Amino acid sequence: MATLKIESGSDGKVWVTLTRFTAEDLARLKKIAGHWWNPERKQWSFPDTPETRRALAEMVARPSEASVKMIAVKPKSPHPSPVPVVKVPPPQPSPVAKVPPPQPSPVVKNGRQGREKGRGRYVAGRDKPLTLNPPHPLIKQADDELVLRGMAYGTRKSYGQHLRNYFDWLKDQHIEPERATREDIRAYIVQMASSGLVSASYCRGARAALIFLYETVLKRAEQVRDLPNMKRPSQLPIVLSREEVVRLFKVTNNLKHRALLMTAYSAGLRVGEVVRLKIGEIDSGRMQIRVTAGKGAKDRYVPLSPRALEVLREYYKAFKPKHWLFPGDDATDHLSERAAQHVFEDAKTRAGIKKKATFHTLRHSYATHLHEEGVDIRYIQELMGHESIKTTELYTHVAERETEQIKSPLDNLKM
Repeated sequence: MATLKIESGSDGKVWVTLTRFTAEDLARLKKIAGHWWNPERKQWSFPDTPETRRALAEMVARPSEASVKMIAVKPKSPHPSPVPVVKVPPPQPSPVAKVPPPQPSPVVKNGRQGREKGRGRYVAGRDKPLTLNPPHPLIKQADDELVLRGMAYGTRKSYGQHLRNYFDWLKDQHIEPERATREDIRAYIVQMASSGLVSASYCRGARAALIFLYETVLKRAEQVRDLPNMKRPSQLPIVLSREEVVRLFKVTNNLKHRALLMTAYSAGLRVGEVVRLKIGEIDSGRMQIRVTAGKGAKDRYVPLSPRALEVLREYYKAFKPKHWLFPGDDATDHLSERAAQHVFEDAKTRAGIKKKATFHTLRHSYATHLHEEGVDIRYIQELMGHESIKTTELYTHVAERETEQIKSPLDNLKM
C-alpha cells in the first residue's frame, strides 16, 4: 500500500513524499496541475492552492470517505508541525506495456545512485559515471567504451536508458542479450515504432544504442547489419513571438529565475548549457559567454547581451553565487535541468502562453528572431553550435521576415 506524506512549505508550495507506490499511483500524482519533482529533496511539489488540496484529497480518498479534511495540509508556520501520513488504497492490477515510454530517470543528489521504485532499476547520477550500484554488466561495458571515446554525459545517459529498456524487453521474452538474434532485435524496434508511445527520434536513438552494443561491446556486428533507420519527420520548431518572450520575463518575479530565462534566450543556450554556466564564463570585458558544456562536448563563444548583463549583475549582488552561476539547493552543485524546465513551465502558465513550448523553445526563438533581423544563416549556425547548416536552415521556414509581405489570394477577392 502506498504512503503519501504531505507538508506545507514556507514558499507557497505543498511538498509530497510518495513511498511504496506503483506506476498507477505515480501516474495519478502526475495528473495534478503544477507538479514538479525536486531531485535534491526527493519530493514532489505543488502550488499550495485549494485546487491542489482537493486533487490530493481525491487521490487518497476512499469512495465513502472523500473529503479534503483527510489531507490536513498544515498552514505556513515558522514552527514545523508533524507531517500527516495518508494510506493510499492499492490500485487494481493492469497489464504492463512491453516497451516502456521514454521517461527520464530522476537525478540523484551528489551523484549517488538509487533504484526506481518497484522496478529495481539503476538510476544515473548527475554528470557521474553510469556504472555505480552496478546495472546490467553490459551497460557498464557500453558506458566504459563511451567514456574511452570521450562521449558527452547526455549521450552516455541516453544509451544507458535505451539499453535498460531493451534488456527489460528481452527479460520478458526470456532471451539473454548475447543470444538475441537479428529477428529479435528487429522485433523490438518494430514493437517500439508501432506502439505509438515514442517518437521517431527516440526510435533512432534506440537503434544507435543497439548498434553500439552489438558492434562495439559484443563484437557481433552481423546482428545489427542493415537494421533500418526510421525516417526523421520534417517538423518545424515551435517559436515564441517577441511579445510572448516579453510576457514571459515580466511575469517572472523571482530575480534568479528571470536571470536564468533571460540568459538562456539572449544567447540561445540549451537548458544543460545554461544551468552549467560558471561565474568565470561570463566575460563582461569582451562581452562574451563561454559555453563549455555544449552538445557533443564542443565549446563555443556567444555574445553577452548588455541587457542580460544588467540582470546578471543585479542577480549576483542579491544572491552572491560562488562557483556555479545558477546553483541548486545544494550550493556546491548547479541547478538541475528539470528545475530550470519547471521555472519555464511556471512562467509560461502565468504568462498565458498556450503553445506547446518548452525551455528549448527559447533557443528556437533566439535563432528565429536573429534570422528575422537579417543575421546571416552562417553566423547563426556558429552561434547555435550546429554541426550542419541544414539544422540551422529549419529556422528559415518559421521566420516571418520573408513571408510578411505575401498576401493570401483570399485577400484579393472582391466579395
